[in-house]
Amino acid sequence: MTSWPPPARSVLPTSPDAKGKTKKQTKELNFPERPPTTAIAAYPIDHRPLYIFGLSYDKNGKRLTTDGEKAAERHKKFVEYNLELVGDLRSDVVVAFRNFLLNWKPESETENPKLIALGKDYGGGNYCFALDGHPDEMLQGDSEIKKRCQAFSSVDEETDGICAVSGRPASIARIHDKIKGVRGGQPTGTAVVCFNSPAEESYGLSQSYNSSISQEVMKRYTEALNILISDPRHRMYIEDMTVVFWAQSEKGETEADLFMSMFGGDGPDDEELDAMLHSAVKEIAQGRNADLSAFDGVDENADFYVVGLAPNVARVAQKFIYRDRFGEVFANVARHQADMTQEGGRYQIPLWRILKELVSPKSKNEKVPSPLIASLFMSILGGGRYPDSLLETAVRRAKTDKSVNYVRAGIIKACVNRKARFNNEKEEIDMALNKANTNPAYLCGRLFAVLERVQQNAAEGELNRTIKDGYFAAACSKPQVVFPQLMRLAQYHLKKDEYAKIDNIIIGEIIDKLGDSYPAALPLVEQGKFIIGYYQQVQSFYAKKEEKE
Repeated sequence: MTSWPPPARSVLPTSPDAKGKTKKQTKELNFPERPPTTAIAAYPIDHRPLYIFGLSYDKNGKRLTTDGEKAAERHKKFVEYNLELVGDLRSDVVVAFRNFLLNWKPESETENPKLIALGKDYGGGNYCFALDGHPDEMLQGDSEIKKRCQAFSSVDEETDGICAVSGRPASIARIHDKIKGVRGGQPTGTAVVCFNSPAEESYGLSQSYNSSISQEVMKRYTEALNILISDPRHRMYIEDMTVVFWAQSEKGETEADLFMSMFGGDGPDDEELDAMLHSAVKEIAQGRNADLSAFDGVDENADFYVVGLAPNVARVAQKFIYRDRFGEVFANVARHQADMTQEGGRYQIPLWRILKELVSPKSKNEKVPSPLIASLFMSILGGGRYPDSLLETAVRRAKTDKSVNYVRAGIIKACVNRKARFNNEKEEIDMALNKANTNPAYLCGRLFAVLERVQQNAAEGELNRTIKDGYFAAACSKPQVVFPQLMRLAQYHLKKDEYAKIDNIIIGEIIDKLGDSYPAALPLVEQGKFIIGYYQQVQSFYAKKEEKE
């Protein structure tokens, strides 16, 4: 901070706490917007210590010097730029600021006790200028300097052109405002449009002039995005991706709440709404259209928008943008939930739960790749094909972890059935065990589940290693190699199995449908059918056990 009368050389805290101790300099100051850059560039009323004081700590962090990080050069740029900025302005705080610029000599201030007292906070703090006794009346708040900053920044900078969004002649924005609240983005905000490299520029244009977006449109889209991201009813976080959504209707909140609930998000807690969603998904699963008239205040013809944003260094990467009638979006999301449904499972599986099943439960750092998340989201919204990598990842995890729960089974079932649907083929996988299904891979999965149960029934205590632990992945890929050995083992287990008669009947029925041989090798989709056959057969055993109890 500077003081009056000049020369201004006093450095004071922005605000002391109740005990009189200095707080770290606040970063919530109204400084003019500046793009992130490592180049030496001064800006109006800079808050960075290297530019203001021209000093940095040496390599040992013990002594202030003008040598490190080109501090002296940065200070020179700061002085030249801001002397031209203030010009002939005469308000008290501006005069004090001008005197600071003229009288501060970095080489004479390396032992400045005020700066040394800041210690480690010196380099990490923000600094502002004000008169002694009036710390709240800062330089950037002075009416004259505000007008000058606005006029100064526009000198030789304003470029007219045709706005790429509105299509009208307008003043093109050189720097776009930051978007805050994007998960994984910069705390100070991240830009959707920015140009940091000459290789990205063309036709002699610099910075965001290359995007040809007007000042008016830039202000409107950045303000709208910041409002949406700050509202929990209009955004959800999925891994590192931030998803915002809204409806162009009189009651846009209603559609947004319903959309959030359809994804199992943190929407309003409403048992009646959950029951209505359950009913809608059930209708879709049975091949009927869901009736949106049951949802009060929902406009099914309203335009609904969904945007996926992800951080990319200092920028925001737009992963996808989708627009359709809300009725279509609702039907597609309900279709997705119906495709994922297994008998006895939940009707609304949250997206985060699906993604959780695509990574190893033993890993703390593994994440689902953002391109897969974006592709999955788009396939849900548009009712299109699921990405091939979704099925591949779910099958691999089931084989590697030797674990199949209702979510993994739902993912595989949805991928297999939707692929068949788009290929105009019969959907082979039902919501529950289908004994009439004669698909060899499905039958092999069922057979494996029966053989596993035979081993468990024959064991006198808990097994240290089951056939699932040793053979599941191999049986899923190459049944012809594994099953002959499993069948030989089963003959020993059946002798001790108290339910041998029942299990023998099931094994015989499956073998009859399989025919003379097992499949030599199963491609990816057939491996998915194997896993579903295994899962549904196991679930049928549990269902029968509960019926007996």
